[in-house]
Amino acid sequence: MAKRVTIHDVAALAGVSRQTVSRALNDMGEISGETKQRVLEASAKLGYRPSRFARNLVARKKTRALGFVVASFRNPYYTEIAGDLLECAASRGWQVVMASGESEGEVAALHMLASQVDAFVGHFMSPEPQLEKARGGIPMVVLEPPVRLRRTHSVEVDLRSGIEEAIQSLRAKGARSIGMIDSDHSLRSSPVYVPSPRRRFFEELIGPSRPKAVVVGEESITGGSRAFVELLRAHPHLDAVLVFNDLMAIGAVQGAHALGVKVPDQVRILGIDGLGLGEAVHPALSTISLDRQALAARALDVVDALAAADFGEMAPIRYVVRPRLLWRGSA
Repeated sequence: MAKRVTIHDVAALAGVSRQTVSRALNDMGEISGETKQRVLEASAKLGYRPSRFARNLVARKKTRALGFVVASFRNPYYTEIAGDLLECAASRGWQVVMASGESEGEVAALHMLASQVDAFVGHFMSPEPQLEKARGGIPMVVLEPPVRLRRTHSVEVDLRSGIEEAIQSLRAKGARSIGMIDSDHSLRSSPVYVPSPRRRFFEELIGPSRPKAVVVGEESITGGSRAFVELLRAHPHLDAVLVFNDLMAIGAVQGAHALGVKVPDQVRILGIDGLGLGEAVHPALSTISLDRQALAARALDVVDALAAADFGEMAPIRYVVRPRLLWRGSA
């Protein structure tokens, strides 16, 4: 089956940007007659037909579209940040088109959205060469882990400072032996477990003279519960546990109940994310809150700057958001 001709193919043949092709085909002005004619000739030569989505955008005078690749709708952190991003984007006049990186795969999601959007936002974990090929020249705003590609910008969370503050605060509350539950996420794409940055920060900050009590679990409530039981059986002296994310930390609280361990009297449990769901467990989950609203706002600051520059080449924009400790009942 022949490959569908996209707006990027027309732009490449005419030697112009995707936005210039859109203006020429929709008779929007702001370009010279010579450029418009070159675009029309390239479009006719390739047999390009704008997608129904693109025609609807023009009909509704929606000229700015943002592609948001959601890592997983199964993890409430990503659904909550999607809600924050949608709200922020709507307030600034951006249309948002979403695709799931979990079900479609990040590369497939980028391919699907590339002909429909002006910029991408998301948590991207795929190898950089694959991301570069799939995005079709569209600028990207990467949330949390940075990606070192041209036309790529980032909004990062200073997790190291959040974990450092958490360890200091737990010790101030009386914790003397702190362990951690890490995610097994790396094992989904590799037979070899790779410690997460969160674990690396924890082990660095806990101090070289202290024993490292760490186990690895599945990123789910059940996985967190099992990992907590494993951790406490191997290290019964622990009086505080940092957990990779809130979903697993909720499971850790359940695991403590199953063992008859009192939270926080015997073991303090601290998650990472700041989910509202953490209030539904008893005791309510303490957490390092990642400030999703600030992440969404800074991401929209970047795409607004890109729009102001007509989505041309720009020096990389990098924002850093500092998390905050949210103390509830579990720690």
